[in-house]
Amino acid sequence: MPTRSLAVALGLLFAVSAFAQDVFIPPVPIGIKGEGKTRTPRGPIRFPAEDLTWIRVRSPHFDIISSAEEARTRAIANDLEVFASTLARASSRFEPLARVPATVFVFARRRESQPYFDLLVGRQGTRVQGLYVRHEEGGTMFIDATRVRFERTVMHELIHDLLRQSDIVPPLWVEEGLAEYFSIASVRGSLLVAGGFGIAEHIAIMRRMRNLTAAEMFAVRAESELATDPLFYAQSWAAVHWLMQLDSTRFFVFLRDVENGVPEADALQAHYGKTIAELEDVIRRTGRGGRAVRIRPEILFPTANQQITTAVTKLDRATLLFELGRFLSFISGTEEETQRHYRAALDVNPNHTRTLAAVGQFEAAIGADPSNAEVHLTYAETLLGDAIGPFAGVFEAEPTETPKFRKARELALRALALGAEEGRTRGTIGVTYLVEGDFTPAILHLERARELSPARMDFALHLYALHLRSGAREKADALFAAAFERSRDKQIVFAARNLLLRFETDHASALSKSGKLDEAAAIVRRLATQTADARARRELEQQADQLAATAAVNRHIELYNRAVAASNAGQKREAVRIVNELLRIATDPDVVRDAQRLRSELRKP
Repeated sequence: MPTRSLAVALGLLFAVSAFAQDVFIPPVPIGIKGEGKTRTPRGPIRFPAEDLTWIRVRSPHFDIISSAEEARTRAIANDLEVFASTLARASSRFEPLARVPATVFVFARRRESQPYFDLLVGRQGTRVQGLYVRHEEGGTMFIDATRVRFERTVMHELIHDLLRQSDIVPPLWVEEGLAEYFSIASVRGSLLVAGGFGIAEHIAIMRRMRNLTAAEMFAVRAESELATDPLFYAQSWAAVHWLMQLDSTRFFVFLRDVENGVPEADALQAHYGKTIAELEDVIRRTGRGGRAVRIRPEILFPTANQQITTAVTKLDRATLLFELGRFLSFISGTEEETQRHYRAALDVNPNHTRTLAAVGQFEAAIGADPSNAEVHLTYAETLLGDAIGPFAGVFEAEPTETPKFRKARELALRALALGAEEGRTRGTIGVTYLVEGDFTPAILHLERARELSPARMDFALHLYALHLRSGAREKADALFAAAFERSRDKQIVFAARNLLLRFETDHASALSKSGKLDEAAAIVRRLATQTADARARRELEQQADQLAATAAVNRHIELYNRAVAASNAGQKREAVRIVNELLRIATDPDVVRDAQRLRSELRKP
């Protein structure tokens, strides 16, 4: 399987001096480990000042690390949870909420957040106010709390977090339009109210610039030049605003279709009875406002004042440095800065458990904190190497790896007992059985991991392979349809198809060795019909033809032997009948020659 395909997306908030309000810029892809594009800081990233107090506020779905005031940080946690829960109840598109909480860094000083914005945007002195990064272990937001209206940034980035928990991501114009639409929403009593008024800077941009055509807007991708154009951002908001105003309940069905590749024109006609020309006309006339869209959840807090349960702790400096270093570890090009942050954390606290684990000193980390579930689990994952992660689809266990895998199992079982995140831990336990002859326990663990962590494609690939190996073809086919068939990740689809190809060819080979050539030929011919590559398809068809031909020859030889047996038993008439039948269907020259010779002998008086 090629290098990993997980994308890291940034939802950016840009300040433009020409307008009184902030102008947003769409997500920009950056590289993670193994990808080509990198983000390397021009110099050492400034460590947070030692005179600031940092706190950690944990809520059910968010882990907020903040140097802002406690009351303000609690308010962020409350707003995030209220909005996330409301949206999840309003549409299944926002479910399930992340089982691993998203991390939110809130900076009370701009000079301390600036290096991260510069690094991730790829431009020095950027005026970005907030951004969202989706990386291999979840989501991270960076928020500049020095701006008066930074809460809008938080809500905007929340939409990116909710939308990007799925393997299927919306077209960019829909994602950014939704993020902007809900960024100005508010909770009133038991209602989430959105769309009651326009966004002034977007309206101003659309009035003073030539509009993009709908086709141009639909074609924008994260890597496109237009993706950084404020006009694209403004028009995306206007389009989503109009559709939500028309009928908010139809919007999410429309979203499902365009996410799955239905052309926007077809989805617009099917769900709204509208045309592309009407959408373009609305964008030209936008700015007039409209009635508020009210999303009524099944269950919501009885009053806007009810607070979410949160846990607040003071964050020690070593942990702060570790958390910043850990985020940097996901970004390709920041390896030196990652290690620099880890070294600084260990300078502050040489026994800082998670930092020791991060630099590979696992035994020391467990010695420092034997009850740390995360350290046990990370140690186990490290021992499994390429069996988990982006290369899981091509991993093949070697006998020499058995001791490592068994040690990993002990560590993961201990992590589970200590309260580690169940989906990730169950998957890890399941993978450890790949070195065992009896892999039955692996299936149970991986099925539970699939249920709890559906985004983990490495666990899904292993489960798929084990279903094939165990003969549970119905389960394998159902998993392929649910996890791989509609995936936009071509590497994942390739890996799954390759697993099926490998299983089917091994099965065909085994059938061939046992003499079941017709069954083997049927399998190879079916593989040929499923193969897109023309050359590979021809080779498989030729192999199927050869197997079928050999099977036919074997059947003809069996007929010849029956004729000989009948002749030896004195049943000359029966022997002649069998030989005549054989000569009508035989094509192999040797078989035909021997059959003709036998028939001549049988005709002798």
